[in-house]
Amino acid sequence: MVATPKKRIPKKKKIALVLSGGGTKAAAFHIGVGYALKEAGFEFYQGLKSDQNNISPGERAIQTYVGSSGGSFIATLMATGYSLENISASFIGNGKDTGAKFYPRNLPKLQYMKVFKIRPELAKEQANQFQTIKNVMGSLIDGRFPSLLQLKWLRMTGFFSTQGLEQFLREEVLPSNRFEDYRPELFIVGTQLNEARKVVFGKSEYPPPAHDPNVLYMKSINISDAIAASAALPVVFAPYPIIHESGDKYYYIDGETRETLSTHIAVDAGADLVFQSYTHQPYRWVREVGSLTKLGLPAIVIQGIYTLLEQKINSMYESYLSKKTAMSSVAKYCKEAGVDAEITEKIIQTLEAELHQRRDIDLIPIHPDPTDTKTFMAEHLTLNPNKLGEIVKAGYRAGKRRLAEFDFE
Repeated sequence: MVATPKKRIPKKKKIALVLSGGGTKAAAFHIGVGYALKEAGFEFYQGLKSDQNNISPGERAIQTYVGSSGGSFIATLMATGYSLENISASFIGNGKDTGAKFYPRNLPKLQYMKVFKIRPELAKEQANQFQTIKNVMGSLIDGRFPSLLQLKWLRMTGFFSTQGLEQFLREEVLPSNRFEDYRPELFIVGTQLNEARKVVFGKSEYPPPAHDPNVLYMKSINISDAIAASAALPVVFAPYPIIHESGDKYYYIDGETRETLSTHIAVDAGADLVFQSYTHQPYRWVREVGSLTKLGLPAIVIQGIYTLLEQKINSMYESYLSKKTAMSSVAKYCKEAGVDAEITEKIIQTLEAELHQRRDIDLIPIHPDPTDTKTFMAEHLTLNPNKLGEIVKAGYRAGKRRLAEFDFE
């Protein structure tokens, strides 16, 4: 069998890492991907600008981090200076804990009581639940199906609040709560509930992308608030309120609600090599597991969500590949036809502007293997060290397998 030749990736000016949401499951997967990147020779540009050791980024340094929901937590830890070993110790409680690379404080152990806080308003919202259920049953008996918006017992905004996560980050994790205090670029994605708009929190602002002119970049929000907003997964967590500089209060929900994997942010920041890590990989039938119908509603719902998200990701990636191929084909044709090099360059620049894509960008998606049923069925919000450890290993395997397909200069 002839081995598939590796794809050559030339030296890059700027490398970015985009991390998806998906709770602690995705966070643990991203840690494993980080180990694979490190083993492949990539390093993480980290720390405060005020650190004494003023190191410049190397040729293979990841300088830009983009995260949503669970991915925003890991992206922040990587950017602020925590080592992979320290992050692993916080999640799975074993392995050599080397502490932070630039920041002397060790990352505290993750605990449910710190990051999952039951909302005190929940009891009040549920006060009339039983009477409402009785009314609904009466309507169904009469042949009337009530609107979901009329069910008062469903009007709760979430079981938990991400305010505990915000407090944990602000008081025990972050050396500084300001984006602008760090060397690397860190971007966190949230979704405004009532405006259905994607908001990108960070220290830099860029024009909205062509595919979504409603995107808003925002510089004035603390990191802990941005992560709490990005992690507010509907139903599980209530929308997270943030008061803007204008004095108006806006509510935020999960950062991937509007768009899965906001790769354009890394490109906006000038990255020409972007690693994308995500766990939204649907189940593919294997004999040992069989049909998901045997596993019940949760597995079926997750499969439906993952199928939808995979389609969105694949559509984005195929669009990127087709545009890149088109520009390469035009450049090749111009060369073979003897078109002047300066004119060829202008043609390619025109294509870049019209297609809204730079020719020098390389995207490398990393996700679980379709037959990795253990990762598919893993709990999204578990803090069990053994289960998280297995997901870290899955992320490492996925990263190692994907990176082996490329020859990085």
